[in-house]
Amino acid sequence: MNSDLIKKYLEGNTTQAENREIYRWIKQSPENEKDFENLRRLYDITLWQDVSFPDTSEQKRTVIRKRRLSILARIAAVFIIGAGLFYLYQSDTFKNIFDTIYPNEEPALYTTTVPTGEYTRLVLDDGTSVWLNSKSTLDYPLHFSDDRRLVRLSGEGYFDVTHDPDRPFIVETAEYTVQVLGTEFNVRAYDYQHTFEASLLQGSVLIKALNTADELLLEPDQRAITENGNLQVTTFHKDEFLWREGILFIDNKTISEILVILEQYYDIHFIIDENLPEESKKYTGKFRIQDGVEHILNVLRLQNEFNYIHTNWQENNYYKIITTKQQKPM
Repeated sequence: MNSDLIKKYLEGNTTQAENREIYRWIKQSPENEKDFENLRRLYDITLWQDVSFPDTSEQKRTVIRKRRLSILARIAAVFIIGAGLFYLYQSDTFKNIFDTIYPNEEPALYTTTVPTGEYTRLVLDDGTSVWLNSKSTLDYPLHFSDDRRLVRLSGEGYFDVTHDPDRPFIVETAEYTVQVLGTEFNVRAYDYQHTFEASLLQGSVLIKALNTADELLLEPDQRAITENGNLQVTTFHKDEFLWREGILFIDNKTISEILVILEQYYDIHFIIDENLPEESKKYTGKFRIQDGVEHILNVLRLQNEFNYIHTNWQENNYYKIITTKQQKPM
């Protein structure tokens, strides 16, 4: 992999096409994934920081980062001192330095955002693996605190949490928190959709509402969803999480529900004809995400009374979904 492209990615200046190139390289082998994760961590800790803590409790504490080294120099430093610095990062010495810089503070948060139609995997400080789905954002610290492991999610994430009885792992969303000690679960909570669901595969999780006293303890193979503002328990199909392998699984969904899902995976918008077939009709199937939205629409319309028209309007991709009674199939 070109080191200049990795440098550009770590700076946050890559295009979607360049992001896809890097993601493909990372997924080619466990060695590539490990190398990239080490380089990302090393890049983070070579950023020189100035920290300011105001004396008044009313003021919000801020962390002001000043980049004193050029980006090129920092990347060069990563490759030159890589192995030694990585072991320093893993050691208690680095932890003590970090705690000195941030006394009694939650660690500074780092953000990973996944572009439309992509997915990625992160390994957090404690060894927890996180898969992030399309249009998802995760805020997480470089180093967890001593009493808890807190991350913030907007979107969908699959978590395989390292067991630590002394530090609960907490996923915070816009309206709920999901708390565990060590388990495997999936959370879907896109801010713009105003929905929440948590699916438990192994272990146990405690879900708490941020603004009410509502809470729920999940058992394996149970899912919590919000219905009329309250948490309800239902079930799920494990194939729903095949998105981690680039597979979109649609389980008993109406056309309208499927279109919402497709908007998540592709940079498109749908206009729906009011004369579409009845919403009582539902569909189940699997698709490769890389095959594209038109492939999925073409498969769905084979046995159903709808068609589509693709158009660009105000520099946005739109698909108008219409009934076949109004227009002959393409």
